[in-house]
Amino acid sequence: MKTAEWLLIVFFSGIPLFALQGTTPQAALEELANTTKPEVIARHLPEPVQKRIEELPKLKKQEVMNQLLEMKSSHLNGCTVRPASHSDGWEILDEDGDSKGTVKIANAFFSGTEALLPLEIKMDDSTQSFIVTMRLEDNEWRIDDFGPWEKNDLGLEKLLHQPTEMEKNEAAAYTTLIEIMSALRQYAFQHIPAGFPAELSALTDAVDRVNNRPPLDHSFAADPLVKDGYQFRYVRIALGGDGQGPGDFELTATPVEFGKTGSKNYLADFYQLHVTMENRPATKEDPPAREQ
Repeated sequence: MKTAEWLLIVFFSGIPLFALQGTTPQAALEELANTTKPEVIARHLPEPVQKRIEELPKLKKQEVMNQLLEMKSSHLNGCTVRPASHSDGWEILDEDGDSKGTVKIANAFFSGTEALLPLEIKMDDSTQSFIVTMRLEDNEWRIDDFGPWEKNDLGLEKLLHQPTEMEKNEAAAYTTLIEIMSALRQYAFQHIPAGFPAELSALTDAVDRVNNRPPLDHSFAADPLVKDGYQFRYVRIALGGDGQGPGDFELTATPVEFGKTGSKNYLADFYQLHVTMENRPATKEDPPAREQ
C-alpha cells in the first residue's frame, strides 16, 4: 500500500475526529493529526468501539492504547506528520526530517450534523484525493467513512468532442476495412474451394447470391485504392482448397501522409484487424483495432 493511503488509514481508520461543541471538523482533524497521546485518540473513537475498549482488562486496554500510537509510526514507512509551517494542512516528513509532501483539506461541506471533507495529498510528484465523511454525535465529530476519490468519466468530453480531419479519416479507414473484410469473407465462402479472390476488383464484378448485387461498388476496383486520406492494399497470401479452408489474405490501410491524413496503420487478415500508431506498417503482433 502506498504511503499516501497509509496516511489516511492512520488519520481515519476507525478514529473519529476530536471536537468540542462548536469545534469544526477541520479543527478536529488538526488535533487528531498532531496528538501524541493515546487517550486523546481513544476518547474520540466511535462510541461502540470506545465502550469496548473501556470494558477491556487493564493490560489489554493498555496494549490497545499503545497500538493506537504505533499506527502513526509503523504504517507511514518511517514518515511523520506535522503542521505545515508555510501553508495550511500538514507536512509529511521522512526519517531524516526532510519534506516528502503535504496533506491539506481542499474544502468542507456541511449538512446539519454531517460533514464531508475532500483531502489532497501531494507526494512524489503526484496528487491523490480522498473523501472523509463525518458525523457529529455527543458533541464529537466521529468518522463515518473515508476512501480515495475516483472521478467517473461521464463521456462528456467524447460527447462534445469535434473530431479533427485526421480522426475522421482514421474512423473512415476502419469502416472501409470492415466493409472489405466482410465482402472478402462472403466471396470466399461462396467460391469454395477457390477461396479469396486474386484482386479486390473481383468483388466489384461478382454478384452476391444473397443480396443479388456486387459485394463492393466499382470505386473499390481502383489500383491503388485511396479513400479518405488512406491507401488500401490487398494481397491474397494463401489459396483455398485441399482442406485449408478459404485461404488467407492481408489487407493494409496506411495514411497517404502519416501525421497529416492519419496517425494509425492497419493490418487485416482473415481472423482479425490490427492497428499501430507508430509510423510503420502494422503487424499481427500489434493490438486489435477497436470500433471508433
